[in-house]
Amino acid sequence: MVTAKAQLTKATKKLLLKWDDANEHWDDPVSRGIEKKHIDPLRASVRSAVAAMDNMGELLARAEQECS
Repeated sequence: MVTAKAQLTKATKKLLLKWDDANEHWDDPVSRGIEKKHIDPLRASVRSAVAAMDNMGELLARAEQECS
């Protein structure tokens, strides 16, 4: 679970850094539309996924402890 979370976090950070670089040179209604339609929802989805992964990790650790 930790590896998947780390991979998702790393890939998202990399994408958002590239997006920020692009926005330094590309700031018009189209780029703002892409941000609103794709980038912002992606940020929210990744935050939710990471929180769910954290929760699942805690549940799995607790289940493992209880089964030992």
